[in-house]
Amino acid sequence: MNCTLIMIGTELLNGATIDTNSIFMAEELNKVGIKIDYKLTSGDSLEKIIEAIKFGKEKSELIILSGGLGATDDDLTKQAIGIFLNKNLFIEESELLELKEKFKKLNIEFLEKNKKEVEKPEGAISISNDVGMAPAFFIDGIAAFPGVPKELYNMFPKFLQYYTDKYCEKIDPIYIKDLIISGIPESILEEKIKEFFIEPNIEYEFLVKDYGIVVRMQTSLRFKNTVEKIKEKIYNSIGNNIICEDDEKIEEKVINILKKKKYTLSVAESCTGGMLSSTIISLPGVSEIFKEGLVTYSNESKINQLKVNEDIIKRYGAVSKEVAERMVAGLKTDIGISTTGIAGPSGGTESKPIGLVYIGIKVKEKIISFKFNFIGDREKIRKKTVLHSLFELYKILEEDE
Repeated sequence: MNCTLIMIGTELLNGATIDTNSIFMAEELNKVGIKIDYKLTSGDSLEKIIEAIKFGKEKSELIILSGGLGATDDDLTKQAIGIFLNKNLFIEESELLELKEKFKKLNIEFLEKNKKEVEKPEGAISISNDVGMAPAFFIDGIAAFPGVPKELYNMFPKFLQYYTDKYCEKIDPIYIKDLIISGIPESILEEKIKEFFIEPNIEYEFLVKDYGIVVRMQTSLRFKNTVEKIKEKIYNSIGNNIICEDDEKIEEKVINILKKKKYTLSVAESCTGGMLSSTIISLPGVSEIFKEGLVTYSNESKINQLKVNEDIIKRYGAVSKEVAERMVAGLKTDIGISTTGIAGPSGGTESKPIGLVYIGIKVKEKIISFKFNFIGDREKIRKKTVLHSLFELYKILEEDE
């Protein structure tokens, strides 16, 4: 079973809005074994939407549209589907009464044009919208949903249950394994592991992200064991560079080990400016082990809060191995992390360029520092610093297991 996704909205083409709906739908479709062959984006043009539907119908068994079901003049999806299928649009009285009741509860004036929200092509079935106004609908292999994410999230699982029960005799779920890898350029990474990618039933991808490279293996669930064997070979080859798998978060892995060992954690941040602390405290239950996060951005703060020797800063500079180590030494918990670097966009020199970062890690009495030269804008450099500080700590803790 395959499908084409059609995202509707001029705002998606001009950059005013980022498409997140297709990501959600892809994840849900994977669970039931429906493969996406194409994803199209159309502006709010009746002609373009019809062209997109025609293309999808020629290529796929199922067409799913998102957007353009509202009450304004540029909401044209229903009209386009009606024209394509040569079907009139109509309104079910029960759905109109339900829509009016929603407006009444929200104390919003109901206008004549709002009736458009419950129009649908003749013969279509509706999917109830529990969190918004316009219901989704399905007819002749075409499903249409509002573009509002929370409304899509509410209706899409209900549609998939209906569709798979009625049209999918045998579900063959898709299995995806992601390995998040850091510290190896993409070209070198491919050379190191491409010998493992020989199974014909598995699709392989390299996805370059801000935080590293995702090696993705996608196949049918029945080939899961084969994927796991390939994964084991990759671990044997580059295990030290694998940060985590799938939806795992490196901060969760770190915190779980610290809880198990009953270690306490503090951080001292300069270039990350609180981002590391924020990442850690986003996890529930972290108060068991996390004691404090200090943003020691200025030299004075490093001296006063962490007892970094002023002479060390003058001799080596705030962005240095020596300062990173003394920053983390100033933390009083079992585990400590420090960050100091040049995130840009200014401040770099020939000897200390933008992207230069030092990370200090303390585990009990042991202190280690790491040097990185990250590439990217200010935000990316800070995010990479947070990720790698946690990853380096994780590797140290794993060795001690």
